[in-house]
Amino acid sequence: MPPLPPNIMQGRWLRWWLTLSFAVMFSGTFLFNSRIGLLNVLDVLFFLPSLTLLTRAVVSGDYRILVSPLLVPLYLLMGWALLSMAWAEEPNTSRTVRGVVEILVMVGIVRWLHLYFRNTLKQAMANGALCAMVVACVVMVSYYTTQPVTSPLFSEPANLIFRMPSLDPALALMAMVAPTFILLAQGMEEGATGKGGRRLVGAAVGLAFMCLTSLPLGLMCTLLALAWLVNRQASRRWLAVIPLLAAGYLMVQGSQDIALSNYFLHPLIGNGLNQEILNSVLAHDGEHLLSIAHPRNLYLILIHSVGLIGLVLFLASWISPLTALLQRQIDWREDAAYTVSLLPGLMMVFASGAFLLTPFHASWLCLWLPLALMLARLCERPSVRLAR
Repeated sequence: MPPLPPNIMQGRWLRWWLTLSFAVMFSGTFLFNSRIGLLNVLDVLFFLPSLTLLTRAVVSGDYRILVSPLLVPLYLLMGWALLSMAWAEEPNTSRTVRGVVEILVMVGIVRWLHLYFRNTLKQAMANGALCAMVVACVVMVSYYTTQPVTSPLFSEPANLIFRMPSLDPALALMAMVAPTFILLAQGMEEGATGKGGRRLVGAAVGLAFMCLTSLPLGLMCTLLALAWLVNRQASRRWLAVIPLLAAGYLMVQGSQDIALSNYFLHPLIGNGLNQEILNSVLAHDGEHLLSIAHPRNLYLILIHSVGLIGLVLFLASWISPLTALLQRQIDWREDAAYTVSLLPGLMMVFASGAFLLTPFHASWLCLWLPLALMLARLCERPSVRLAR
């Protein structure tokens, strides 16, 4: 049975729905004092309609969206993470299952949108990212009206305008990665005038925001942007290695100093996916249950929670689509918004990554959204061959 044409959401209101969804997704971290409130809004606004669309697409026969060899490592990672709650001391099952479902829904809906409405998807992401930059400007102006200019953003408690939350700097950094680099890529595609110029200005605002929040990590992202721009010039691609190496150095400098041995107590299978808070995680050492500092490094959290098995599955989830991109010789400059945030996201979660599997979180804009976009880039319609 051939898949039904996706005719139920064509038109202007699809663009508005996606624009509003991405605007809340990209800027909600800065607007909602209650994370539960943000999750409930996104569930009603984005994830429930997306689940309905995916269900309809699969029932109508479009299995490409969720059935692909490229998705197998991701499914195995999700399954292993859920299984790890069996030996966790204090798992939060409902939250973890909700997070897994939301991740898979995001991957599926982005692939569906790329198949049938790719221009609408790209425009909605850019518009949502521009909304996030407007919010970032409001945050910066509001913060520095009461704090000295030499104070990094969110380093001191401040009463922000409109009662916006005073965030943990790591959350603010992770929330800006995807919108900043999406605007950079689309700005370069459009050119430096008109629509493209506005997007490049928005990307500059995002980079400035990250530099004001954490100078090492902000400069890291700026150097990664420079490396990507240099790499676009075929004759000078080798020069991109210089800012890339400098960005790697700043990534290490911007990360926290911690005792690594605390997170390798059960290196093979981990401590299980326990309930986490931003400042501490649980570890089981023999008969003792320990509460240790959160490493703020996604790769250490992977080893701590789901062990080396989980780390291998996580890396496979990224390596599988990356290998497919290289094998298909896809031009990285074409539709670069799908791939431009991959490296910045993975490097940011090395230095400030928080949670692994939770419902929508600021770290998604470094981790799961870039992965969903890369998987979408590989989801293409079958070619039509004309009969001779």
